[in-house]
Amino acid sequence: MITDDANVKALLKTYYRQKGPENLLYRNSPVLAVIGRERIEGKDYKFSAMYGRGGACAGDCTQATSVASTVSRNTEFTVTPGQLFSVYTMNAKQILAARTQKGAYMTVAGAQFFASLEALRKTIALALYGTGYGEFGAVQAAKTLTVGSNTATMTEDAVLKIDVGSVFRVTDGSLPADTLRTSVNTVTAINGTTVTFTATNADTWAAGDLFELEGSRDASGSPYLPIGLEGWLPTLGARTGSAWATYIATAFFGVVRSVSVEALCGSYVAAATAAGKMADSVMEGIRLARRRGANSDMVVMNDADFLAMMVEIEGKQTFFQKTNGGEKGTQNEVTKGLSAFKFAFSTSWVNNVYEDPYCPLGRFYVLEKDNIAFLTYTNVEKLNDGISGNNPGTQDPMTQNDNGNAEKPNQLLYDDFVTVQSGATTADGPSTTVTCNLFGSFVVYNPAHCAVGNFYEAA
Repeated sequence: MITDDANVKALLKTYYRQKGPENLLYRNSPVLAVIGRERIEGKDYKFSAMYGRGGACAGDCTQATSVASTVSRNTEFTVTPGQLFSVYTMNAKQILAARTQKGAYMTVAGAQFFASLEALRKTIALALYGTGYGEFGAVQAAKTLTVGSNTATMTEDAVLKIDVGSVFRVTDGSLPADTLRTSVNTVTAINGTTVTFTATNADTWAAGDLFELEGSRDASGSPYLPIGLEGWLPTLGARTGSAWATYIATAFFGVVRSVSVEALCGSYVAAATAAGKMADSVMEGIRLARRRGANSDMVVMNDADFLAMMVEIEGKQTFFQKTNGGEKGTQNEVTKGLSAFKFAFSTSWVNNVYEDPYCPLGRFYVLEKDNIAFLTYTNVEKLNDGISGNNPGTQDPMTQNDNGNAEKPNQLLYDDFVTVQSGATTADGPSTTVTCNLFGSFVVYNPAHCAVGNFYEAA
């Protein structure tokens, strides 16, 4: 305390930092930032794929002729758009109280818009690794809720995909499309991997049930969100069992993929044993993708798996230690850790390993960057946070200080992205509702050129 004298304290001002608010949010997905984006129109998006060359080849011409109709097995994907909305409101009193930094750290409109964009960025990152149902993790242990406050332990990647105020439900089963349980749960606090939430019903969860964001499916039970990599390159049940058999026999964007699973779903690397090596699993994925003609140029995994593989490799390799080289300067120094992984298999060379915290823990992907795209009806340039490639960092909230849409009249679409409309009249004056609209789909043009796998801890 500067003084106990009330008369002196009455003369002193409060001094505020001459800078906008800090961004304490998680980083955004580096993979989402590097995949291609294409603006499209129309009711759907179609592309053709050849998944088989038939069996009409034999030493006996009559035999080859008898099955000539099997040549050139083709199919057509019909991709329909998913949708996602991020909404905020503001009223006249709030706007006028925060016109400049004399009255606020930043404008209310700018802060609301920035937070809305961040919610959209992080939820579309969730969708990138999902099936469109808003799933963000699995129940770790059976649990019976009580009406009111509860806690649950979630994985690190699941926690990144929610925030205080997020609303979720839990599936009655291990499939994303399974019926939702009754309780509607609202997050009230997050401490590490412990999530506190209020529940509306006394549901009983089973291990393996899925957490899903509320509002991620329509009245018929179909997914609202864009369908991501778990849809295109599925890993359900390690691709075995009755649930997998049912799933893979169900049409996906108009294609029944059970006829040629690796061609239409990519190769799958079964979980290694605890004695196995994570790097070896990735190499197997590269081998399988190369076998089908891929020129793989990126590997994606969770940052915790990146660290685990780093420790694995450091413990396995022998390094030359140099402590007194001429470049050391005036001090001895030690570097702990690895800045990058590179994988080589024959003439295939993969030097981009993305540690994406939104990738499910224990999952990895071997991909071709040009083989994946985000097809959008809306202008999604605002999703770019300015962080290039796999570099660390977060966007400064002040970048949106003057972009809060406070001065815009009602309009259905600004910049093919934002809708401004009149909100409810409040005790503090009229309000405005601003909606950030996203309509689009993820697509993997050639699934055969991809591989997906689970490290042993995800089995």
